Amino acid sequence: MFGLGPTEMVIIILVAVLIIFGPKQLPKLGKMFGKTMKEVRKGIDGMNEEMEPDNKPAEIVAPAAPVSGTASVACPKCGTPSDPGTKFCPECGETLVMAKAEATAPSACPKCGTVCAPGTKFCPECGTTLN
Repeated sequence: MFGLGPTEMVIIILVAVLIIFGPKQLPKLGKMFGKTMKEVRKGIDGMNEEMEPDNKPAEIVAPAAPVSGTASVACPKCGTPSDPGTKFCPECGETLVMAKAEATAPSACPKCGTVCAPGTKFCPECGTTLN
């Protein structure tokens, strides 16, 4: 703009503010500007917190009982039940493995009590090895 760089523009704006408001009003203007910026940042942080999903793990629901001899497959990552023959979890995309007969019910962590998906080897909350 008018062949001036960003530094020259800032200097011109500061000189104009000094002429308009005078040297006695500059500290008050600076304080008001600082408070305004603080409130804007608080508002932006609040909006970001509302938009972010909770980092808490979702509650794992026990898979439905198999119907007429067909075994349903539960995702080892999120516990979502899927139809037999499905290779990937419809919720998280994790590769599914057919559950063993003894691992069809969800288990609870002996240390923290968190309900874990069938076939999970480690507790997602505390990292304890599961049997």
